[in-house]
Amino acid sequence: MSFEYVSEGNVEEYLGHASGGEDRAGVRLALNFLDHGVTCDDVIVDLLAAAQRESGERWLRNVWGVGDEHMVSGVTQRALDAVANSTEMPASGSLIVVACAEGDWHSLPAQMFAEMLRSHGFAIAFLGASTPVDQVAALMARHHPEALAVSCSLPLFFSGVTRLADAAHALGIPVIAGGRALGDDDERSTRLGVDAWSGDIDSAVSTLRSWQRGRPPISTNPAASSQAAMLLQISAAEIADSAFTSLVTAYPAMASFDARQLARTREDLTYITQFAAAAHLVDDVTVLTDMVEWLKTLLASRGVPARAVTSGLEALAPLIRRVDPRAAQFVCDAVA
Repeated sequence: MSFEYVSEGNVEEYLGHASGGEDRAGVRLALNFLDHGVTCDDVIVDLLAAAQRESGERWLRNVWGVGDEHMVSGVTQRALDAVANSTEMPASGSLIVVACAEGDWHSLPAQMFAEMLRSHGFAIAFLGASTPVDQVAALMARHHPEALAVSCSLPLFFSGVTRLADAAHALGIPVIAGGRALGDDDERSTRLGVDAWSGDIDSAVSTLRSWQRGRPPISTNPAASSQAAMLLQISAAEIADSAFTSLVTAYPAMASFDARQLARTREDLTYITQFAAAAHLVDDVTVLTDMVEWLKTLLASRGVPARAVTSGLEALAPLIRRVDPRAAQFVCDAVA
């Protein structure tokens, strides 16, 4: 086997080890690449992160169950720790605080980012999943970091990004953000009050290096947000309950659903409402439409037709319109 770079075949090999409970073999594979000169960044991005994405895809398509996905994540966590322990740490460097958006419990992508930053010579304070904003603010007040880096995996936690940005700005600290939920450019992060967006480690390092030479202008005013969208988030479960009642009539096939399927339908209606609110927060309909397409794929692989999702959207739209007309328009766009 060649260890000059990570290939798709290597990702499959890693997944075979991880899904089979072969922890040591998965960790050893990651370390072998380091031993043969592959960079920490490439091992994390091309092997560990790629394996996590493929694991998620297999769960989405109903090829793997939740247990399989969690087993792979556990091995990836151990492999990431091993890679971090094998990488030379900086003796000193600008301190960067890395945190997940409040509410976001997907800490593995943030930890991957933190370890890559560390390999580039930054001192890192990694706070893990969903640290309360006031605790992040207290830590930053004590340690005066050069920057706060925020990871956001799901649009449901956009308001958590804004709260963290406001807390950092109140202390004169700039904020860089990234993660799957923030899309492929800086539009969403800018609307959430963040100073810079990063789509990969190279751009993040470049931005942070430039901030070492001179911090960007920082506003101490709280980022603007839609009160209607915030109210919609708070009301999501109640709206979903009302939509569920009308959906039973609009989608007769629900009569054959068992108790678990009915409970999941309520959850899906709640999530759709929350994603509609998130789409309004960043004024980007694709936040919702991407989620709807993902949900259709998920349900189709489990025998539920796309019409069920469309019926759910149609049941939600008039109820959402009473709280947030802009979000309701996004729901109508998703139907179309």
